[in-house]
Amino acid sequence: MLSTLASPTHLADFVPLAQRAVSIDAASMIRFRAAEQRIAGFVRLPYDVLAGRTLATDTAESEPAASFDITVAAADFLRWVDGSGPAPAGKDAHWLSALPPRRGWRRIEVVPDRVIRDLVRSGAELAAGATSRQSQESLLASVVLTATGDGSADPVQIRLGALTALTRMGFLPRDSQVGIDAGPGWVRLAAAYGSTYVTDGNPLGLLSL
Repeated sequence: MLSTLASPTHLADFVPLAQRAVSIDAASMIRFRAAEQRIAGFVRLPYDVLAGRTLATDTAESEPAASFDITVAAADFLRWVDGSGPAPAGKDAHWLSALPPRRGWRRIEVVPDRVIRDLVRSGAELAAGATSRQSQESLLASVVLTATGDGSADPVQIRLGALTALTRMGFLPRDSQVGIDAGPGWVRLAAAYGSTYVTDGNPLGLLSL
């Protein structure tokens, strides 16, 4: 049970993440992973996108468990934090996919938030005119940005779905920047308030985690 690992106070900063996930899918799960004096929370979004944020452990209070990995229902987590429900029980069997690595990321490029917003806005306009769900899904799966950096690393292709999730989750403040990072098996879009992640299509990278 989550209450044996951390208190609502330790995890309160993950409430916006859980709220937005529940607004997309009422049955959303949130997975917490704690290690190395940091706690990360992740939610799965449509179109094979993960969203999450990582926070340093608050040393001003009693520490949560030094290391844990638990999945709970996001709605149960929200009720627990606001005091309207019991501590959520673990539902690890509901999350079978891999998580992004804690280390090994390489910064490929930094992009202004206005570039992301313009791409998402253009995608939304095209989606509004789509005639079927299949065409909308194809649009969100399309590559709309390629990060090349200084040319010392392989180009990283970014799908519209990952950018859309970044804005929908509220991770991207105005006049900010997004770091595009490559890691073993994953691509990360790192914004001020959180990140979105997609697999890079390399199964060996995922198996190496």
